[in-house]
Amino acid sequence: MKIGGFLKQSLIDFPGKIASVIFTSGCNFRCFYCHNAELVLPELILENQFIDENEIFAYLKKNKQLLDAVVITGGEPTVQPNLVEFIRKIKELDLLVKLDTNGTNPENIRQLLADNLVDFIAMDIKSPLKLEKYQEIVGDQFSSAQLNSILESIELITKSNIKFEFRSTLVKPYHSFNDIQDMVNSIEEDYYLQEFRESKILNPNGKNLHSFNRDEILKEIDLSSNKTHVKFR
Repeated sequence: MKIGGFLKQSLIDFPGKIASVIFTSGCNFRCFYCHNAELVLPELILENQFIDENEIFAYLKKNKQLLDAVVITGGEPTVQPNLVEFIRKIKELDLLVKLDTNGTNPENIRQLLADNLVDFIAMDIKSPLKLEKYQEIVGDQFSSAQLNSILESIELITKSNIKFEFRSTLVKPYHSFNDIQDMVNSIEEDYYLQEFRESKILNPNGKNLHSFNRDEILKEIDLSSNKTHVKFR
Protein backbone atom coordinates (compact mmCIF):
# COMPACT_ATOMS: atom_id res chain seq x y z
CA MET A 1 0.00 0.00 0.00
CA LYS A 2 1.21 3.48 -0.85
CA ILE A 3 0.41 5.38 2.34
CA GLY A 4 0.97 9.12 2.23
CA GLY A 5 -0.42 10.07 5.62
CA PHE A 6 -1.55 8.65 8.95
CA LEU A 7 -3.68 10.29 11.63
CA LYS A 8 -3.42 8.30 14.82
CA GLN A 9 -6.72 9.36 16.29
CA SER A 10 -9.83 11.12 14.98
CA LEU A 11 -13.25 11.71 16.51
CA ILE A 12 -14.91 12.97 13.31
CA ASP A 13 -14.01 10.68 10.41
CA PHE A 14 -16.09 7.67 11.52
CA PRO A 15 -19.33 8.94 13.10
CA GLY A 16 -19.57 7.95 16.75
CA LYS A 17 -16.24 6.10 16.74
CA ILE A 18 -12.62 6.73 17.69
CA ALA A 19 -10.63 5.99 14.57
CA SER A 20 -7.19 6.07 13.05
CA VAL A 21 -7.15 7.51 9.53
CA ILE A 22 -4.96 6.17 6.72
CA PHE A 23 -4.41 8.38 3.67
CA THR A 24 -3.47 6.45 0.54
CA SER A 25 -1.48 8.05 -2.29
CA GLY A 26 -2.75 8.09 -5.86
CA CYS A 27 -6.08 8.94 -7.46
CA ASN A 28 -7.77 8.48 -10.83
CA PHE A 29 -9.57 11.84 -10.52
CA ARG A 30 -8.29 15.40 -10.71
CA CYS A 31 -11.01 17.31 -8.85
CA PHE A 32 -9.95 20.94 -8.93
CA TYR A 33 -11.19 21.55 -5.37
CA CYS A 34 -9.30 18.60 -3.87
CA HIS A 35 -7.45 19.64 -0.71
CA ASN A 36 -5.08 16.65 -0.75
CA ALA A 37 -3.04 17.48 -3.86
CA GLU A 38 0.04 15.84 -2.34
CA LEU A 39 -1.87 12.53 -2.43
CA VAL A 40 -3.12 12.99 -5.99
CA LEU A 41 -0.57 14.64 -8.27
CA PRO A 42 2.29 12.28 -9.23
CA GLU A 43 4.93 15.01 -9.06
CA LEU A 44 3.91 15.83 -5.47
CA ILE A 45 3.53 12.19 -4.46
CA LEU A 46 7.16 11.61 -5.48
CA GLU A 47 8.25 14.37 -3.10
CA ASN A 48 6.64 12.61 -0.12
CA GLN A 49 8.05 9.69 1.79
CA PHE A 50 5.60 6.79 2.03
CA ILE A 51 4.75 5.45 5.46
CA ASP A 52 5.69 1.80 5.98
CA GLU A 53 2.50 -0.18 6.57
CA ASN A 54 4.36 -2.21 9.21
CA GLU A 55 4.55 0.99 11.26
CA ILE A 56 0.81 1.43 10.86
CA PHE A 57 0.04 -2.09 12.04
CA ALA A 58 2.48 -1.81 14.94
CA TYR A 59 0.59 1.25 16.15
CA LEU A 60 -2.84 -0.38 15.61
CA LYS A 61 -1.85 -3.54 17.48
CA LYS A 62 -0.43 -1.55 20.40
CA ASN A 63 -3.39 0.81 20.66
CA LYS A 64 -6.37 -1.22 19.44
CA GLN A 65 -7.94 -1.12 22.91
CA LEU A 66 -8.13 2.67 22.54
CA LEU A 67 -9.61 2.57 19.04
CA ASP A 68 -12.90 1.50 17.51
CA ALA A 69 -12.07 1.74 13.84
CA VAL A 70 -9.77 2.58 10.96
CA VAL A 71 -10.77 4.94 8.15
CA ILE A 72 -9.12 4.47 4.76
CA THR A 73 -9.25 7.53 2.57
CA GLY A 74 -7.07 9.21 -0.02
CA GLY A 75 -6.42 9.97 -2.72
CA GLU A 76 -8.59 7.09 -3.91
CA PRO A 77 -7.99 3.90 -1.90
CA THR A 78 -9.42 1.54 -4.51
CA VAL A 79 -6.58 2.26 -6.95
CA GLN A 80 -4.31 0.38 -4.52
CA PRO A 81 -3.81 -3.17 -5.85
CA ASN A 82 -3.62 -4.80 -2.42
CA LEU A 83 -6.42 -2.86 -0.71
CA VAL A 84 -8.54 -5.92 0.09
CA GLU A 85 -5.73 -7.81 1.77
CA PHE A 86 -4.68 -4.69 3.67
CA ILE A 87 -8.20 -4.30 5.05
CA ARG A 88 -8.33 -8.00 5.86
CA LYS A 89 -5.32 -7.53 8.15
CA ILE A 90 -7.07 -4.63 9.89
CA LYS A 91 -10.19 -6.71 10.48
CA GLU A 92 -8.03 -9.41 12.07
CA LEU A 93 -7.39 -6.84 14.83
CA ASP A 94 -11.16 -6.66 15.50
CA LEU A 95 -11.38 -3.05 14.37
CA LEU A 96 -14.18 -1.56 12.30
CA VAL A 97 -13.29 -0.26 8.83
CA LYS A 98 -14.68 2.73 6.97
CA LEU A 99 -13.81 3.25 3.31
CA ASP A 100 -13.97 6.61 1.53
CA THR A 101 -14.25 6.18 -2.25
CA ASN A 102 -15.25 7.82 -5.52
CA GLY A 103 -16.99 4.63 -6.60
CA THR A 104 -15.01 3.91 -9.77
CA ASN A 105 -13.95 0.42 -8.67
CA PRO A 106 -17.12 -1.56 -7.92
CA GLU A 107 -15.14 -4.83 -8.05
CA ASN A 108 -13.33 -3.83 -4.86
CA ILE A 109 -16.56 -2.78 -3.20
CA ARG A 110 -18.27 -6.03 -4.18
CA GLN A 111 -15.46 -8.13 -2.72
CA LEU A 112 -15.22 -6.10 0.48
CA LEU A 113 -18.95 -6.46 1.03
CA ALA A 114 -19.00 -10.17 0.17
CA ASP A 115 -16.16 -10.89 2.60
CA ASN A 116 -17.60 -8.68 5.38
CA LEU A 117 -14.44 -6.57 5.39
CA VAL A 118 -16.00 -3.11 5.55
CA ASP A 119 -18.45 -1.63 8.05
CA PHE A 120 -19.07 1.82 6.57
CA ILE A 121 -18.68 3.25 3.07
CA ALA A 122 -18.74 6.96 2.27
CA MET A 123 -18.97 7.62 -1.47
CA ASP A 124 -18.45 10.98 -3.11
CA ILE A 125 -20.85 12.09 -5.84
CA LYS A 126 -19.02 14.76 -7.80
CA SER A 127 -21.84 16.10 -9.99
CA PRO A 128 -25.07 15.02 -11.67
CA LEU A 129 -24.55 11.48 -12.93
CA LYS A 130 -23.80 12.56 -16.49
CA LEU A 131 -20.55 12.18 -18.42
CA GLU A 132 -20.00 15.82 -19.37
CA LYS A 133 -20.84 17.09 -15.89
CA TYR A 134 -18.43 14.68 -14.23
CA GLN A 135 -15.67 15.63 -16.67
CA GLU A 136 -16.05 19.28 -15.66
CA ILE A 137 -15.24 18.35 -12.07
CA VAL A 138 -12.81 15.41 -12.24
CA GLY A 139 -11.08 15.96 -15.59
CA ASP A 140 -11.43 15.10 -19.26
CA GLN A 141 -9.94 11.65 -18.67
CA PHE A 142 -13.21 10.57 -17.06
CA SER A 143 -14.95 8.00 -19.28
CA SER A 144 -18.41 6.57 -19.83
CA ALA A 145 -17.08 3.26 -18.47
CA GLN A 146 -16.17 5.00 -15.21
CA LEU A 147 -19.63 6.55 -15.04
CA ASN A 148 -21.15 3.09 -15.40
CA SER A 149 -18.86 1.87 -12.63
CA ILE A 150 -20.07 4.68 -10.37
CA LEU A 151 -23.69 3.73 -11.03
CA GLU A 152 -22.83 0.12 -10.23
CA SER A 153 -21.15 1.14 -6.99
CA ILE A 154 -24.17 3.17 -5.92
CA GLU A 155 -26.37 0.13 -6.43
CA LEU A 156 -24.00 -2.17 -4.55
CA ILE A 157 -23.73 0.20 -1.61
CA THR A 158 -27.44 0.96 -1.31
CA LYS A 159 -28.32 -2.74 -1.39
CA SER A 160 -25.73 -3.63 1.25
CA ASN A 161 -26.47 -4.20 4.92
CA ILE A 162 -23.74 -1.90 6.22
CA LYS A 163 -23.75 1.77 7.14
CA PHE A 164 -23.14 4.13 4.26
CA GLU A 165 -23.52 7.68 3.09
CA PHE A 166 -23.23 9.63 -0.14
CA ARG A 167 -21.84 13.15 -0.16
CA SER A 168 -21.14 16.02 -2.54
CA THR A 169 -18.99 19.12 -2.24
CA LEU A 170 -20.79 21.99 -3.97
CA VAL A 171 -18.80 24.71 -5.72
CA LYS A 172 -19.92 27.79 -7.62
CA PRO A 173 -19.81 28.24 -10.59
CA TYR A 174 -19.34 24.55 -11.42
CA HIS A 175 -22.55 23.44 -9.75
CA SER A 176 -25.85 25.15 -10.46
CA PHE A 177 -29.10 24.86 -8.53
CA ASN A 178 -30.38 22.65 -11.34
CA ASP A 179 -27.35 20.43 -10.84
CA ILE A 180 -28.02 20.18 -7.12
CA GLN A 181 -31.65 19.32 -7.74
CA ASP A 182 -30.58 16.62 -10.19
CA MET A 183 -28.10 15.20 -7.70
CA VAL A 184 -30.62 15.19 -4.86
CA ASN A 185 -33.17 13.44 -7.06
CA SER A 186 -30.68 10.73 -8.06
CA ILE A 187 -29.76 9.66 -4.51
CA GLU A 188 -32.49 8.26 -2.29
CA GLU A 189 -30.36 7.35 0.72
CA ASP A 190 -28.40 9.40 3.29
CA TYR A 191 -26.91 12.24 1.27
CA TYR A 192 -24.73 15.04 2.62
CA LEU A 193 -24.28 18.35 0.80
CA GLN A 194 -20.91 19.72 1.85
CA GLU A 195 -19.71 23.29 1.89
CA PHE A 196 -16.70 24.10 -0.30
CA ARG A 197 -13.76 25.56 1.58
CA GLU A 198 -11.11 27.26 -0.52
CA SER A 199 -7.88 26.32 1.14
CA LYS A 200 -4.93 24.56 -0.49
CA ILE A 201 -7.03 23.33 -3.42
CA LEU A 202 -5.51 21.32 -6.25
CA ASN A 203 -6.36 23.65 -9.12
CA PRO A 204 -8.37 26.89 -8.81
CA ASN A 205 -8.65 27.07 -12.64
CA GLY A 206 -8.39 30.84 -12.53
CA LYS A 207 -12.06 31.09 -11.61
CA ASN A 208 -13.68 32.86 -8.71
CA LEU A 209 -14.88 29.90 -6.66
CA HIS A 210 -17.53 30.18 -3.96
CA SER A 211 -19.49 27.95 -1.66
CA PHE A 212 -23.25 27.60 -1.45
CA ASN A 213 -24.95 28.25 1.84
CA ARG A 214 -27.70 26.14 3.32
CA ASP A 215 -30.39 28.82 3.16
CA GLU A 216 -30.03 29.46 -0.56
CA ILE A 217 -30.12 25.75 -1.32
CA LEU A 218 -33.28 25.33 0.74
CA LYS A 219 -34.81 28.27 -1.10
CA GLU A 220 -33.90 27.17 -4.63
CA ILE A 221 -34.29 23.39 -4.68
CA ASP A 222 -37.09 21.03 -3.76
CA LEU A 223 -36.41 19.19 -0.51
CA SER A 224 -39.97 18.02 0.01
CA SER A 225 -41.02 15.22 2.34
CA ASN A 226 -39.49 12.51 0.17
CA LYS A 227 -36.10 14.25 0.33
CA THR A 228 -35.61 14.15 4.11
CA HIS A 229 -32.47 12.08 3.56
CA VAL A 230 -30.59 15.22 2.47
CA LYS A 231 -28.38 16.75 5.17
CA PHE A 232 -25.87 19.59 5.29
CA ARG A 233 -22.26 19.81 6.39
